[in-house]
Amino acid sequence: MGISKERLALQFLRTYSQPFSLKEMKKVLESLGMKASLEDAQAFLEASPNVLELANGNYLTRAAAFTGEIFSIIPTAAEIEQGVLVPGDRCIPFVESERIPSSLNFYLNGKKVPKKVGKFDSDAAIDMFLLYGEEYAPQYIASDPANDELDLVDRDFELPNYVYLTGLDLSYLAEKAGYRKGDRLLCCVSDWDQGKLNLMALHSDPNSFDKGEIGEKRIEWYAQLEKFLLESFERHGPLGAIEEQLTNAYFENRSKICVPYCGSFSEFITKYSKKVGFEHYGVETRLWYKGEDVPAFGPWNQSVVELKGCLVENLPFDQFALSIIPEFVIDQLIMNCFYLKSKTPEKDILDFISRDEFEFDDVTAAEVILNLKNRSCILEKDYNWFADQTVGPVRKKALELYGRVSSLVRRLDYLGDAVEKFPSQEVVILAQLNSHILRVLETLAGDPEAEDNAEALLLSLDGMDWNFEDIRGTVESALDSERKNKFKIVK
Repeated sequence: MGISKERLALQFLRTYSQPFSLKEMKKVLESLGMKASLEDAQAFLEASPNVLELANGNYLTRAAAFTGEIFSIIPTAAEIEQGVLVPGDRCIPFVESERIPSSLNFYLNGKKVPKKVGKFDSDAAIDMFLLYGEEYAPQYIASDPANDELDLVDRDFELPNYVYLTGLDLSYLAEKAGYRKGDRLLCCVSDWDQGKLNLMALHSDPNSFDKGEIGEKRIEWYAQLEKFLLESFERHGPLGAIEEQLTNAYFENRSKICVPYCGSFSEFITKYSKKVGFEHYGVETRLWYKGEDVPAFGPWNQSVVELKGCLVENLPFDQFALSIIPEFVIDQLIMNCFYLKSKTPEKDILDFISRDEFEFDDVTAAEVILNLKNRSCILEKDYNWFADQTVGPVRKKALELYGRVSSLVRRLDYLGDAVEKFPSQEVVILAQLNSHILRVLETLAGDPEAEDNAEALLLSLDGMDWNFEDIRGTVESALDSERKNKFKIVK
């Protein structure tokens, strides 16, 4: 079987090593036989997590951005005791964030460093994966092949007291590189696509830690890193993930951060930083000002809020509500009707979409019904009710929750900049829940392994449901207050 055109295009974004323009990306897509406008090329790039947009409007792959850039790791006491150096989150943002850390390969003088498995206390293990977000750390730990027998679903996503983690054999480094306790390991990515890194031992005198010229430079490095992160908070806000925050700070300042005397981020956050810490952001975690709540709104997204208000100002709510429902959700609604053997599928879907305080006019309703019928005919050809008995219940539950969550999201979106007056954390959690549910529905639509993960997805949806019920009342009360404030008494 040949490699698809889209996979070849994605591979380009994993390996290309020079800056490129939108026009050049368009030519790449066309050379692969894909019809593409500049808008198509831009959408393709924006959908990829492996691309950075430069200030001059050009683009750069993450492979180009971070290959060869230096960072350092210093083993913990627990790792030294086990004789295992666990990559964990220490290679963020230099390596692919979606890659399982245990699959990274390190090389010393051109030879692959052997791997070894160590046994670690679960709390210590979670600390090794915090840059993925504490909420996701257990999943990364469970994905290590050394924990093949660990079933997080059976344990309600709770880790046992001890877990196994795959890492580098420190005894090999001691033998081949003269590594000893207190030494720092200097690393750089040699092949981003394949997850390959080079390393060397940077020997240190345990009696003169962070002293002398190198020590002073390293102390200054920590101060600069804190400054760069605070600047990133001001300009970009909390962004979509911790990894994205570090990508911005490191890439924009790599000439000062990626240097031979660099410290490590784990040392920075645990020993040196007085102003940066891990803070809760809705149901997730972000780097932010230590001890402060992460706000939902700020200068970094003000223009988006204002633009949203302008776009919907003259748009009827029913058209606005319909316009922001993704196509794959419509497909899943149709599939759900097949699964439930609905006798009135188009009406059921219309009722689902119009659960807010509006009704479609006759012309719009007729157009929607026609589109649904046409799409149903296409999907029905490949639908098998008997084969849908595992994924069907997950889809049904996900759509029920999406209906309730997206209804609130649409009503908030329609307010434009007025949403800034709403309770910040509740708005953040609502947006995150909407995003997570959409991710589940998208997985059901396109992931061939969705059936294998059905039990885990159901459990995850249960958690989302509980979180939604926790905030629903507060958001609805705020919406009621906003509605009342719009009425004026005329004398």
